[in-house]
Amino acid sequence: MSTQVDTQENTVAIVGGGFAGLAAAHDLGKRGFQVTLLEGDSELGGLASSFKIGGAAIERFYHFICRTDAPLLDLVEELGIGASLHWRQVRTSYFHNGTLYPFGTPLDLVRFNPVPFVQRLRFGLNILQSRYLRDWQRLDGVAAPEWLSAHIGAQAYQVIWDPLLRVKFAAAAARISAAWIWHRVWRVASSRRRLWERDQFGYLTQGSATLVHAFAQAIEAFPGVRLITHARVSQIDLADGSVRGVRLENGGYVACRHVISTVPLPVLLDLAPDLPGEYQRQLEQIKYIGVVCLLLRLRRPLTNCFWVNINDPAIAFNGFIEYTNLNPRADLAGSHIVYVPLYIAPSHARFRQSDQSLFDEYVAALQRVNPEFNADWIEEYFVFRERFAQAICHVDFARLVPPHVTPIPNLYITDSIQFYPEDRTISAAIRLGRQVAQIIAGR
Repeated sequence: MSTQVDTQENTVAIVGGGFAGLAAAHDLGKRGFQVTLLEGDSELGGLASSFKIGGAAIERFYHFICRTDAPLLDLVEELGIGASLHWRQVRTSYFHNGTLYPFGTPLDLVRFNPVPFVQRLRFGLNILQSRYLRDWQRLDGVAAPEWLSAHIGAQAYQVIWDPLLRVKFAAAAARISAAWIWHRVWRVASSRRRLWERDQFGYLTQGSATLVHAFAQAIEAFPGVRLITHARVSQIDLADGSVRGVRLENGGYVACRHVISTVPLPVLLDLAPDLPGEYQRQLEQIKYIGVVCLLLRLRRPLTNCFWVNINDPAIAFNGFIEYTNLNPRADLAGSHIVYVPLYIAPSHARFRQSDQSLFDEYVAALQRVNPEFNADWIEEYFVFRERFAQAICHVDFARLVPPHVTPIPNLYITDSIQFYPEDRTISAAIRLGRQVAQIIAGR
């Protein structure tokens, strides 16, 4: 993988080396285009990039695969790494009022006594209805709290959904789109083989690094494609109303005919300040939240669950993911990996909270869930932050979602907002990158 940039003119420059950028580079390279992909960090993969623990590649943020993730599953087969894909049934729990309740099957739901029995049935019916719903557009103009309360009941909403939305989106929770919530339910429910079974998710043997490595190898086999890391873009050069090239922080310049931006829209606005005023104002209306994620490497498992949701006013976060209860990671020599994410505005003081302070607070919180847990279980910990982790998909969000083609000739964008009503997934990023490549190739 190259780390140098020269001034050779290229057909396409791609800003960002996440899966959308990699997918676009792959499909354009396959068609014979000259492509330079520029990634500012040391690793490819974007939010799905990895780092090393004892020589093993571990994702900075958790990911899992659902059976509905067709673009990802197709790519796995295309790259010949199908043997690395595995499926496993996992447990889900809900921590409420000091008790950890199983929450992964219809029988678990029937036994979930914090919610009245009739509302438990309504909750299950809502999942079933969501699985078969296709006309999501009518939910775009409805607020999630309103939609959920009407379908599952007020108390079920307050116990189950309210903390998940309120902790994540704060004041914006009241206006989150029902369409966005629907798709989260649909994706997980549709991944089950049978309704009465536990959730079944997929994983790659060494996580997303398996896919990144295979993808990069396939891309670099095309003679006209370069994947360049440590290449931070400072400006997309727009002159006379068209794309001219990309400037780098190190003084380098990549001349090109087309630019694909795969970075979050707030970053794009900084890189291309000369976008047309009306278009710029449209993009500025889209707001994002960041994420602070604590990753723990433990000597023993914290729970027997992959996913634990939390409704506890004494705990800042609304859940954690025990990743090795999905993917055992034999290369970690028996260690267990736990992710504790907190979604929060980058301007909030908690986003800048020191690693040690966050670690101390979260260890105490996890002891509420499992009183046996203590710091002696912890082999090491890491904290990762991302300023623009997710857009706030509010009511009527569809009207704000821009197309891939921008008002600037030959400037194209991909962003997770274009997944809407889907949440952020590797699969959706692959789909978007391929769509942009198809647009450019068609022109």
